[in-house]
Amino acid sequence: MDIRGKERRRLVQEEVRAVVEEMRTCKAVGMKQQGAWTRWENAVERKVTWADLWKAESHRIQFLIQAVYDVLPSPSNLHTWDKAESSACPLCSKRGTLEHILSSCARALGEGRYRWRHDQVLKTIAEAVSAGVEWAKRSRPSKQTIAFVRAGEQPTPAKRTSAGILTSARAWQLLVDLEGQLKFPNHIAATTLRPDIVLVSESTKQVQVVLEMTVPWEDSLEEDFERKLSKYAGLVSNCQQAGWRARCLPVQVGCRGFVARSSVRAFRILGIEGERKRRAIRSTTDVAERASRWLWLKRGEPWSHK
Repeated sequence: MDIRGKERRRLVQEEVRAVVEEMRTCKAVGMKQQGAWTRWENAVERKVTWADLWKAESHRIQFLIQAVYDVLPSPSNLHTWDKAESSACPLCSKRGTLEHILSSCARALGEGRYRWRHDQVLKTIAEAVSAGVEWAKRSRPSKQTIAFVRAGEQPTPAKRTSAGILTSARAWQLLVDLEGQLKFPNHIAATTLRPDIVLVSESTKQVQVVLEMTVPWEDSLEEDFERKLSKYAGLVSNCQQAGWRARCLPVQVGCRGFVARSSVRAFRILGIEGERKRRAIRSTTDVAERASRWLWLKRGEPWSHK
């Protein structure tokens, strides 16, 4: 086959794929439950390659696919499928949908199930931020140089690079709300709030209420983001009034392992880019998915995460 023939074949294949994908998406949009993923506008697309499929355990892939399309045998689905007499959650009397089991059961919340998953994801993000701090110490932005241009020539636009917050100071103090309860530095602002991660630089008077981390149902990512911003707006304002540069960066990782755009933005603002960012995102998605699968498996059993 000549080159033109190969190119024609490739174009035909791409066109067929595009038509099939459009038909699949249109059908999914019309399905309220199984097509809910089409409305996750604030979730980053998660690509699962053939290499990922070969490496992953079969039960993980099965859980991920069934969770995304909401076809796991939850009490609600079993009742709909005439496989169970009741649709009640095994822990409480409310309707046992997948959303309820993974993110909104009051008893599961009271028993610390969601807190355990939250802390698993928080540890991973804290490790990424800590690694970012160490990297920033070794990669301080160099002083700006003057580029000379010959007469009559146009200067070449300089590439814009975002160094990120972490390179703006050397001595960052990283505080994480794990095990011992985190207390916000009282000399900066008095508050009863407990952010998940706080970065403080005394020398440059910066306090970053960096990661107020949540693991919500993917349909609620935008609502959760706005709620967290509002919750910490007063604290950020108080820090700024006291002469500190401060900001809040809500970070969300969906309970089925889909990172919100807010997480990508937070890493970028911090200066965690390239492979370091991709590695951090992969780690957080995997941890969130594994933890949710464990909550699913233990949905009707006494809780013990040890």
